[in-house]
Amino acid sequence: MSHVRLRLIAALTLVGAFRAPAVYAAPPAGFILAADDGITVHDAWARASAGAATNGAAYISLTGGAQPDSLIAVSTPIAATAQAHETTSANGVMQMRAEPVIAIPAGQTVTFAPGGNHIMLMGLKHPLTAGERFPLTLTFAHAPPVTVDVQVRGRSTAAAGDDHMHMKMQ
Repeated sequence: MSHVRLRLIAALTLVGAFRAPAVYAAPPAGFILAADDGITVHDAWARASAGAATNGAAYISLTGGAQPDSLIAVSTPIAATAQAHETTSANGVMQMRAEPVIAIPAGQTVTFAPGGNHIMLMGLKHPLTAGERFPLTLTFAHAPPVTVDVQVRGRSTAAAGDDHMHMKMQ
């Protein structure tokens, strides 16, 4: 491991020791973005907007620490509102609803992915463009808040079932 990387890890560890919100630069996909003794956050990304869409979605994976925890709030300066949402299918109709609390079991990973749980970004201040980045702050019931750098990927990144245009919001 390089000397620079070791210094960065030491600095990030020191920030975590003070239990203050932390900001981390986005590393390559699949790499851990933020971690402390409670929650590990990785794979934070969003899909580029379709035209002038005013809503979007972000996706992350959260791995619980030694104790169970819950995601209780999400915020970002790029949208009027950010909420954790769940997508379900009932009688052949895809539905989306806000989930005010997302349980994160100890030692298990909760994945927000197209067609399932996602972070709904409502009232975007500008369309999301592939290649840009934006901050997303996650607030937990027990672990300290974490701010991660979300990478906006091209629309081809989306999986089937992630079309918010054909979903009913509850």
